[in-house]
Amino acid sequence: MAGIYALTAADLGAAVAWVVPVYKNARAPWRFAETAVSPAGKRVRVNKTERVIEFPSGGRLSVYSADNDVALRGEAFDVVIVDEAARVSEETFSDVLMPTIADRDGSMLLISTPHGRNWVWREWIRGQADGKEAASWTAPTSDNPMPTIRRAAEKA
Repeated sequence: MAGIYALTAADLGAAVAWVVPVYKNARAPWRFAETAVSPAGKRVRVNKTERVIEFPSGGRLSVYSADNDVALRGEAFDVVIVDEAARVSEETFSDVLMPTIADRDGSMLLISTPHGRNWVWREWIRGQADGKEAASWTAPTSDNPMPTIRRAAEKA
């Protein structure tokens, strides 16, 4: 879901950051994005070294790791997706990621499995209570529409 959201927003002209906790975690979202845009051919520019995909609309999707949050400082995004957000430090969230959406009045999507009652849990609670500035949902793996994922959940 996040991948389709990120690519669609970038294709429509948005500056999108997909942030993962550590550099090695960037492989899966990058492979997804690169594979998804490959049918577009030369219509998009793919920079494997920088992990950036640029669209003719001027939009771009960039994959970053939170363990090198200096690379995010000074950037401005319309959309920031934080994958496995509970594994990202609260300081990176508040001091680095939140400012990146300020200039463009952007939005942030936090995706995570639980990891205690940390800042992500507090944001999730805020989304349950507010629904205006923040919204939150929970979806168990057993509800995944992919039969292979449901079978894996049953086996687990």
